Amino acid sequence: MRLLRRFLPLLVLATLGAALYFGYRRMTSRPPSIDVATVSSEDVVRLLAVTGRIRPRLANTVQSLVPGTLTSLTRREGDAVRRGDILATLDAQVTQAAIEQATAQLAARRVDVDQRQRELDRLQRLVAAGGIPERDAEQARFALDGARESVRQFEALISESRSRLRDYTLRSPIDGYVLARPVDPGQNVTPQTVIYEIATGAGAEIEVEVDEQYLGELKEGLKARVSPLTGERVEYDAIVDYVGRRVSETSGAVPVRLRFATAAPRLPVGLSVDVNLEIARHPGAITIPRVAVAGLGADPFVMLVRSDTVRRQAVKVIDWPSERLVVVSGLAVGDVVALAPRAVRAGLAVRPRTSSDAL
Repeated sequence: MRLLRRFLPLLVLATLGAALYFGYRRMTSRPPSIDVATVSSEDVVRLLAVTGRIRPRLANTVQSLVPGTLTSLTRREGDAVRRGDILATLDAQVTQAAIEQATAQLAARRVDVDQRQRELDRLQRLVAAGGIPERDAEQARFALDGARESVRQFEALISESRSRLRDYTLRSPIDGYVLARPVDPGQNVTPQTVIYEIATGAGAEIEVEVDEQYLGELKEGLKARVSPLTGERVEYDAIVDYVGRRVSETSGAVPVRLRFATAAPRLPVGLSVDVNLEIARHPGAITIPRVAVAGLGADPFVMLVRSDTVRRQAVKVIDWPSERLVVVSGLAVGDVVALAPRAVRAGLAVRPRTSSDAL
């Protein structure tokens, strides 16, 4: 009895050690548990989310044909205008003074023409009476023709100056509203200076820039949903109206313009908007989580789990900015794939564990 008491603690320790050892062996010999997802089928709409801005559908710039100093500007940004409305005037004192001087000189030339005409009439009467030779009358006739030519030149000069005088008054070329007025009265302008930007009131459009990698997906007629970035969440239907043919060397993007499907809403020019472009629809598409695909951009593959064993499976997918990818080939509905394909190797025995977050 005393012997049993002496060895009882050792027996308990040995039993506990054996239990721990065999438990460890059992745990280490079991296949690892991995998260998996089941390949499913669903209707997919591929959307490309970009940010754009509202811009006028048609716009004109107003510039002066002559250099000068602005004496008045009749409109401000946002003001409505009608075609022919006076928008600005330039200082025309020099041109006006030149017209007045030329007018005075023209009057003098006309007086000279009248005098030379009377002189020619007198000489012709003398020639008819035989009092003087014909050549004297001819000289007077040449002088009269020269005076008349001088009158015509001054008349042309005044007409041209008056035409230029009209250039000092700027009028609206279209019906619309003032989009911008980057100048102020008193400022010197040239024919290259933009004095007004006038937008038509016929509606607005949306302009976005889309990365060149999606250029092959873009085409006129694509549908989109547009949401202004304002406090009130409103959506409008839009249609792609223009796809640029030139890629920006700095941004690597192409310009795309959209028109509203119905009457354009009254939105401020320059307002930022969210645009969801509907690139394509895939009814009944096979999809898997993006995280289940490795090698995107080169040789995409998944780690397929069958009979609790992992094997590598090449796939073809549509690589799109989305949490789930459309599988073109390589998988079927019901297949099970590892959610961390680079964490397992082909031939490994595993215990699949369905991840509800990935379904």
